Amino acid sequence: MKARGLSPWSKRCLHRYAMPPQVRHRILEAVARGDRPRWPSVISKVLDGMRLRWAPIGMGFATGALVGAIALGASNDFAAGEPMAHEVISSHVRSLLADHLSDVASADGETVRSWFNGRLDYAPRVSDLSSQGYSLVGGRLDYVGGRAVAALVYRHANHFVNFFSCPLGGRRGEERDLARRGFNAVGWSDATMQYWVVADLDGGELKRLAAQLRRE
Repeated sequence: MKARGLSPWSKRCLHRYAMPPQVRHRILEAVARGDRPRWPSVISKVLDGMRLRWAPIGMGFATGALVGAIALGASNDFAAGEPMAHEVISSHVRSLLADHLSDVASADGETVRSWFNGRLDYAPRVSDLSSQGYSLVGGRLDYVGGRAVAALVYRHANHFVNFFSCPLGGRRGEERDLARRGFNAVGWSDATMQYWVVADLDGGELKRLAAQLRRE
């Protein structure tokens, strides 16, 4: 947004202050878990810390951002649903917050698949989805359902997609889905494996992606 009607000196005084990483992490991690913390106490502690580090003008912008994030976190609790769906959404959010989308960054499916050898007791399926507009970014080890699992990462425009697979028996063939604060998850199982795809994509788009993965 342009600062119209301001003198050159005034424009030089306007700075953009970023929220400290630890503050952003604390807020969004709570949102991902669906926690209902005691916000007045949290606000007091966070603002006390920021007062020591930020200039007054930055404080105004930071407070606005903080209040907006807290308003999101204090909204209605997410609907009860599949426990695994909540776990994979939380893992997806953590990967974005920590900027840790992949342990092996490669667009080559065989390279990514080989990286998991010896790190898991199963071989994850790495699908080529480039014809559908999803490019492979890489893969990482994650922890879901009480065990280490494979997470493959794809990119679609400006959206990152996590595709989890793990040898956890489930309701074979039955599709499950969950929408939670802007994130969607779609899961299904076969005789031996359970799969989940998670992103901030539209629910319909994510279901179409899940259907394509099931056909692979």
